[in-house]
Amino acid sequence: MSVKRSSILFYFDNFHRVADLPDDQLGVLFRALMECGEKEVNGEDGITGFEERYPGMSEKTKMAFSFMADTIRRDAAAYAEKCGHRFAAQRRAEQRREDQVVPAGSSPAGKPPGDNLEYLVRRNEERRKKTGRPDWAAP
Repeated sequence: MSVKRSSILFYFDNFHRVADLPDDQLGVLFRALMECGEKEVNGEDGITGFEERYPGMSEKTKMAFSFMADTIRRDAAAYAEKCGHRFAAQRRAEQRREDQVVPAGSSPAGKPPGDNLEYLVRRNEERRKKTGRPDWAAP
């Protein structure tokens, strides 16, 4: 499961650092930051080589790009980690739901499936086959 991030964040505290840039430099900065964010989302390095991609950047614009692009990279990494935790939680919830479903004939009448050793062994074997993990790594 993969969710592609479709945005980057611009923080208000960066405004005073770029407020005196001319409009053309703000446009180049914005374009470069958008390209950087798109590359980072695709798992590429969006920062390295920006000077060659945008030769018209002034020194002040290059400085602004550097710190703002670093923030974009950190935000993208934090978002990816957050999504990873969310997907792991979803997988655990799905596994719990699967565990609650008792296959027909797997448990004697009146006995909960957790009390049936044969059921537990069979369930673990099915999990191992499904994940391809060795016996000692089965959940």
